[in-house]
Amino acid sequence: MSKRLDKLLSLIPDCNVLADVGCDHGYVGIQALADGKARRAVFVDVSRPSLDKAAANCPDELTDRASFVCQDGLGKLFCDVAVIAGMGGLEIISILTRAENPPHILILQPNRNACDVRKYLNARYEIVCDCKIFDGKFYDMILAEQNSRPVPLTEMELQFGKTNLSRPTEDFRLFLARERAKLSKILQRCNDAKVQARLDLTDRAIAAIGGKL
Repeated sequence: MSKRLDKLLSLIPDCNVLADVGCDHGYVGIQALADGKARRAVFVDVSRPSLDKAAANCPDELTDRASFVCQDGLGKLFCDVAVIAGMGGLEIISILTRAENPPHILILQPNRNACDVRKYLNARYEIVCDCKIFDGKFYDMILAEQNSRPVPLTEMELQFGKTNLSRPTEDFRLFLARERAKLSKILQRCNDAKVQARLDLTDRAIAAIGGKL
C-alpha cells in the first residue's frame, strides 16, 4: 500500500465494526480485517463499480466478515469506527451530518477544506491526532474520538492541525517551507492582503515549532 494508506491503517484502533466509507478499491478495510484490527468491516461507496472492485479485492477467507453497501455515506449504518478518506472536506462534513448513528471514532483524510473539518469536529469530537504526511503531495490525517466537551482548538490548530504543531514531523516542516516559498513568490508579483495574512500565519506556525525547517 502507499504511504497514505499505511498511515490511515495505522490510525485505526481495534474495533468491532469498521466502516470504510468511499472505499473505492477497499484496501484499507481489507487490510484492517486481515490484521485483526476489525472484527467486521462494512465497505460503503456510492459507486457500484467501485464497490464491486472492493468486493473482488477482498480475499475469500475474509468475505464472511465483510459486507458491501452501495449508498451515499453512512446513512443508518452502525459502526464504532469509520474511515472517510480521499474526498473533499465539505463532503466529509455532509456524510457525518447525515449519519444517523455517528461513529465513536473517526479517521478522516480530507483532500481539501481541512480547516472546515476541524471546525466541525471541534464541537463534537476530541482530535487525538492531526498530522500532515507527504506522499507525492501533502495529505491531512485526522483521528478524532467522540467527546461532548472537547478542548477548543486555537486558530493555529484549526489552520495547521493540533499535533502538527505540538509534535512536528519532517513532512510538516517540509509543508511549511514549501508553503512559505509559494506565498512569498505570489507576493513578489502582487500585493494581496489574503496572501500576506496566510504568510503571516505560516510564519507564526514556523515560530511555534521552534523556527527550524
